[in-house]
Amino acid sequence: MPVLVLLLLTAALMYWALGPILLHPGQYVFAANGDATKNYYSLLYHVRYGAGTHFTGMLYPYGEHLTFADGQPLLGVPLAFLQGLGMPVAGAGVGLLNTLLLLSLPATAVVVYLLLRRVLLPAGPAIVGALLITFLAPQLERWLGHYALSYAFVIPLLWYLLVRALDAPRAWGPLVAYALVGLLAGLLHPYLLLITALLGLSYALVALLQRRAGTRSAYSWDLFLRVAGAAVAPIVLFQVFMALTDTLTDRPSTPYGFLVYRASFASVFFPPLDPLDTFWRTAFNTEAGNGEGRAYVGLVALLVLILTAVKAVRYLVRGRFRLLLVPVLPRPLRIGVYAGLLTLLFACGVPFIFGLEGLLDWIKPLKQFRSIGRFAWIFYYFFTVYAVFYFYQLARYLQLRRAGRFARTMLALVVIVWAWEARTNFDTWVHRIKETNQNPQYTVDALLNPTDKYINFISWQGTRSSDYQAILPLPYFLLGPEQFGTNDMPFSAYEAMRTSLSSGLPIVASAMSRTSQAQGLAATQLMSAPELPKTILQDFPSRKPLLLLVTDETLTPAEQRLVALGRLLLQDGRVSLYSLPVEALEAQPYRLAALAAAAASPGLPPDAVRRTWPVAGSPATPLGGGSRKAANQEVLFQGPIPGAQDTTHYEISTWVRVVGAGNLPALRVRELDGQSGQVVGEHEKLGRLSQEVYRGWMRVAVVLRLQNPNNRLVVELTGDPFETAHLLIRPAFTDVYDQPTPGRYFKNNFPLQD
Repeated sequence: MPVLVLLLLTAALMYWALGPILLHPGQYVFAANGDATKNYYSLLYHVRYGAGTHFTGMLYPYGEHLTFADGQPLLGVPLAFLQGLGMPVAGAGVGLLNTLLLLSLPATAVVVYLLLRRVLLPAGPAIVGALLITFLAPQLERWLGHYALSYAFVIPLLWYLLVRALDAPRAWGPLVAYALVGLLAGLLHPYLLLITALLGLSYALVALLQRRAGTRSAYSWDLFLRVAGAAVAPIVLFQVFMALTDTLTDRPSTPYGFLVYRASFASVFFPPLDPLDTFWRTAFNTEAGNGEGRAYVGLVALLVLILTAVKAVRYLVRGRFRLLLVPVLPRPLRIGVYAGLLTLLFACGVPFIFGLEGLLDWIKPLKQFRSIGRFAWIFYYFFTVYAVFYFYQLARYLQLRRAGRFARTMLALVVIVWAWEARTNFDTWVHRIKETNQNPQYTVDALLNPTDKYINFISWQGTRSSDYQAILPLPYFLLGPEQFGTNDMPFSAYEAMRTSLSSGLPIVASAMSRTSQAQGLAATQLMSAPELPKTILQDFPSRKPLLLLVTDETLTPAEQRLVALGRLLLQDGRVSLYSLPVEALEAQPYRLAALAAAAASPGLPPDAVRRTWPVAGSPATPLGGGSRKAANQEVLFQGPIPGAQDTTHYEISTWVRVVGAGNLPALRVRELDGQSGQVVGEHEKLGRLSQEVYRGWMRVAVVLRLQNPNNRLVVELTGDPFETAHLLIRPAFTDVYDQPTPGRYFKNNFPLQD
């Protein structure tokens, strides 16, 4: 009966806030930003047109493993299978996904209620506490894009199974269930695998330490090993699954952000949302916490932290050290509070933030998890359950001291403050969902049933989707290779995904994770100079043209060149369609023309500088000649440009090796006054933003205009260990032909011969 009451209350509160969204989840999209649309698209495209674990919607012609496309294999694989059998599940994809996200709320409330009962709370307070914890849960924010991380019940369910395992130390059932839940959760999102491992290992370790401190417990080394095994088993099984279904071996090993996207005291204990956020930061002069580390426990829990810290100090002063390690709490909390603290420290980057980043080289799988702040979610549940228990016990203590009225007033204030914050939290995300759907451009119909003229045009006679092999969106986007590519998704990504869902055409661009380096380089080459061979053309299974989808955003010169090569099909508002022949991307005609021009060229102009390095102790580079290696910084050129003109722009370019390298270096150019030597200008180009690719190398360039032709330049590369070759300083708007290595012509530092 209490569980039924809890479910009814949860449903009532959800309906109060969500209204028709709760009743008709398939008629709404929860968000429409880059990741949000992409995560809908990945699942829906795979269900409509895919099979198995290989996702073919993006990074054409290669595709990607469904896991790295955020396609939730636990859902995507069986749904695609059912669709293949003829069951029309694809049309219900959005509704099904949204329903699962909504159902995670009552599931979370029930599991948290069971945990509160396990720490000896009566049914009434447990119901109230479960509601407060559930509606303040940090994963609710993931409704706005990271849907696979929105299943808030997973962490409290894992904790509940550990509690059951320690209550029945000889039973295997709870631990088998723990491993199974962790594995299934990992098939929704890999971050849930590490959450499973961290939660189980920290819980097992704390329980063992407390036993050694003298608690009367049936906990033994045997149980410790079994709990640790259950915690690690999902990762091992997932690795087996990936080994059987993923053949790529050149995924990025060190994604950016491990010690950037982490939790902090502020992200856990300071209010993240207005009106409290602005007031708090103004009143206490605090900084906002990192969004990826957000696991806000609430003001009430912050008060509990302060009171608990005061009590801990008193224990220290009195020398009662055992009570610090083994506090007088129900066992789930006695272990859980410290286990949560351990995971919170990890989420904050401990111990790596203390100059111990080198430890990551010994535990390389951890590097794959760039947003370690998400692991603070474990602490959220442990500590908020403790906070509910704390105030319940405090109220009982006050009642025993004949302060019942004060106890009731205190509890009422606690519930009011906590409920107000929970409502603010929930309403914030619900408001954003409603706000998204008020824009007709981002509704579920706009995504799944578009009526745009340009989308309908693709299916008209003579321009069927089968006439093209893939969509090439411009502006172009490439997220996933880590070392290089774009940082954000342009509006063209949204339009390309809508078109892809309607037509079945895959997208040549990519917005996925841990993309193959070789495949990412091949895709990037589409934006490279026309003289550079496009190896991806050899991998296209067809000679059909590409469908250029161009939005009215600013295009780079490379993108403008592709548009010029295409044939206009249709202009429709913000979107234009072009037919781009694959043959137009072949480099050979451009190379032959450039070689003919090179034969008639006198060579380097007087105001150009070429620097190459000899082959010394290592094979020649694919560009010809040798290279220069450096640990983190290298000056490539220093001095004035001979015969420089003050009305001329100059391009400084060099090649850096991508294959086998870590993060690509930045090309920095400082202009120094010719007399005083003071810096009068600085220019920088990040290597990762370049798109000129040749045989595993990338050309990085900076264009500048000298403030005075007598000024000196300092050209340097800075960053992780790197390898560079072929520096050229030339007039930016003059084609320069030379032979930096014997018998091998270059145009503007682009090789014309392989």
